[in-house]
This record gives sequence, structure tokens and C-alpha cells, in this order.
Amino acid sequence: MIDPGLLATLSGLQLKARYVMEGFLSGVHGSPFHGLSVEFSEYRDYQPGDDPRSIDWRFFARTDRLCVKRFEQETNARCYLACDTSASMAYRGDRAWAGKMEAARILAAALASLLLRQNDAVGCLGLAGGSLRFLPPSKIPSQFGRILGRLEGFAPGGGPALAPLLSQATRLFHRRSLVLVLSDLLEPSRSAETAFERLRFDGHECLVLQVLDPDEIDFPFAEGAILEDLETGLRREARPGVRQRYVERFSAAMDEWKSLFRRLEVPHAVVRTDEDPRRALGRLLTERKRLR
Repeated sequence: MIDPGLLATLSGLQLKARYVMEGFLSGVHGSPFHGLSVEFSEYRDYQPGDDPRSIDWRFFARTDRLCVKRFEQETNARCYLACDTSASMAYRGDRAWAGKMEAARILAAALASLLLRQNDAVGCLGLAGGSLRFLPPSKIPSQFGRILGRLEGFAPGGGPALAPLLSQATRLFHRRSLVLVLSDLLEPSRSAETAFERLRFDGHECLVLQVLDPDEIDFPFAEGAILEDLETGLRREARPGVRQRYVERFSAAMDEWKSLFRRLEVPHAVVRTDEDPRRALGRLLTERKRLR
């Protein structure tokens, strides 16, 4: 098991990413992302002898035809790491091994290392001061160092950034790609709904790692605490009953995101910054396998 306490003491993004990914791969045979470079080509009718597991049951429900998916190999798969840089990503509670932005950087670097290792082209993008910072995908030997430099330059600040980031992504990504989104999703799902729909319509595969501090999930604050919104600066006092109202509103907001991801068949997993991040990676890959 990865020790979150030890992870917090390691210095340097590269070392932390290596610790996370090598720990994750220790019990996995081959790359857990095997198949990213395999792209859907067409349907064909089911024939006796075909593996029943290859039947597309959703297609059968719509058409009453038993069909299997045919895939073709893409030799140059393209992968993008899209990092949310809104001010809320700066939060770090007492129980966390890292702030949310730092956790997102570590996970992005770990995934970039894995994807480059299997010879995929990897790039990244995020917003800085409202301006896009974009590193085009590549698999040249120096790409990992370039990705680390770009990730270290992503600093949380400003208001909601996910929706404008994905909107720009829809204009940048001209070829079917894998898009790994790292965000706390602390903005209304409807703000990014159109961008996610466009990415999926254009044939991109999207995966979402939602990075949350345990304080945001459990709301452990006592009555009388003063809470400040990192994005607006608005302050409020925690009054009696505020925890129950917060948990209800938080759960409702998360349910809206989950509903969107179910509709678009986008794998999604929560990364708690007080837990082993491998658990979230495992859940994400399990969900991706279920949806493919």
C-alpha cells in the first residue's frame, strides 16, 4: 500500500509521480491502460463462434440486432491531461497529504509517465490567469520533462476554470484522443455539460479524476468557524445546522455530475487527498472497462 504520509514528505513532482505509479503497477500485469490506442471502427453482425462478451448489448437494445464491435489499431494514440486551475484547487485540510492542485499534478505526472512508457503521445493543458497553457502531445524522449515543467507552472487562482478549459479543448483536439480531466468539479455541471457533450460527439474518450479534500466531503467544521470561499472571498459563519445543509447541497451537486457522466458514458472516480491515490486509479480503470 502507498503511504500517504510518506508521499507527503517526498520532494519533487517527478519522485512523487514515480512513487504513485510504480506502487500502482506493482500488482498489475502489463499496462492497465492497454487498449487506449485501439479505436472503434464499425459494427458487424454476430457470428456463431464469436465471443459473447464482444456483443454490444446497448446496440442490441436500440436495434434488436446482435452485433459485435470491430476495432482498428491506431499506431499514434494521442492523450491530453486537462488540469482544472480554479482557486478552489488550492485547498488543503489538516488530514490531506497534499493540496488538491498538488495531488492533481502528481496524478497527471504519473499518468503521463505510464502513457509515454507505452509509446503514446501525451500533452497537457490548463489555464493560467485566464490564458491557455497548452503543450501539444508528443512521445519524444524529452516530453516527460516538458510535461513536468508545464504541470509545475499550473497554479490555482481565479473563478471556475473547468468549463472554459474544456471549451478551448473542443477547438484544439482535431483527432480522436484520450482526454484525462483532473478537477474538483466544484462548479455546476451544466457549465461544462456542452463541452463534455462536444468532446464525446467528436469521438474523444474522456476520463475524469475528481480531486477532493476530505473536509469538502465530511464538513468537520464546528459551529462558530468562519469559512471563506477561495474563489469569491465571501465569508460565512458556520451556524447550527449548517453541516446538514452543506452535505445535502454537496451531495445534490455531485449527483448532477454523476448523472452527466452516466449519460455520456464517461468513467469517473473520486480521489480523496487523505487516501491512497491508487484506489481512485483502480476505480477509474474498472469503470472504464465496464463501459467499453
